[in-house]
Amino acid sequence: MLDTVTGRRGTAAQPAQPVWLWLDPTTRCNLSCRLCYTKQSHGKLDLDPGELRGVLESLVRSPAVEVKTIHLNWRGEPLMNPRFAELLAAVRDVMPDTPLQWHTNGTMLTPKRVREVLEVGWPHKVFVSVDGGNRHSHDLNRGEGTFVRTLKGLKTLLDLGGGSGITTVGVYQIDLGEPLEDYDPEFLRLIDRVDDHVKVKPLLPGGAEHRIDKADVLDSDETLARMMAEEVHPNLPVPHGPCFWAGHTLCMAPNGDTSICVISHGRPGMVGNLIEETPDVVVGRAIAFRAQLAAKGRQNVPHCRTCRKPEGGIFNHHLNRETAA
Repeated sequence: MLDTVTGRRGTAAQPAQPVWLWLDPTTRCNLSCRLCYTKQSHGKLDLDPGELRGVLESLVRSPAVEVKTIHLNWRGEPLMNPRFAELLAAVRDVMPDTPLQWHTNGTMLTPKRVREVLEVGWPHKVFVSVDGGNRHSHDLNRGEGTFVRTLKGLKTLLDLGGGSGITTVGVYQIDLGEPLEDYDPEFLRLIDRVDDHVKVKPLLPGGAEHRIDKADVLDSDETLARMMAEEVHPNLPVPHGPCFWAGHTLCMAPNGDTSICVISHGRPGMVGNLIEETPDVVVGRAIAFRAQLAAKGRQNVPHCRTCRKPEGGIFNHHLNRETAA
């Protein structure tokens, strides 16, 4: 139930669990990035807008869940789903007050696709992902010619949607260590036009951010293999307790299978199916999973024993911000 005074869900005996919802529009991707931490779960599934609507309606009805934000991306490239605009419309209709964002590699931001998104007519945030700051670094990871295509897509999005009030446009930049003077001039001009610019270290399968001093390390297959190995940073200790994500993040694949974390792959990380089961049941398993981590220690839970994501729970800044990465 929703408390009309506080605006919070749940009951006095059992407060609602705050959840950051990651929805996978598709498991397909048009690129094969070398540093991708979800590629082992890529496939051919697309999320059906009708099924998404049903899941969201169940979440709204559930007293056990309070959805804090929605990420309409997880694995794959969202625009590979030809019905992506319908997915946006489903969220708009069912959860219009819940902040939503999605990330794209930008290569499919054609005028036609951008107009489809804008026609949904609902304010949300779009991030275009860029690796490094120039063609050399970006193309080393994402493939030859992708930097030019990404910048073209970002410019199209800014030209058609920037300042419209319908979309907030951001750049999500993977920091590959280049100095600012090596950045592409056109990239810098586009950064000046966006509403938000986020710069982060690469996230690898082992859960830790990886510092890269020069993009040229991507030229070495041996170095890449070491970086992408599950045992990244072997000298960095595995934290004892649960990370922020466990129990607070639900990551749903197009078929409804729901995982405990964005770097979960396969059945060990699944806590249920949001299409086939009620949110109360799935969230209950997620809470139990977190409790197991807290009680036994991360090193004693097989799915998480090598993960180096920082230990931590929910803090006020998580509850009050649009993203909680």
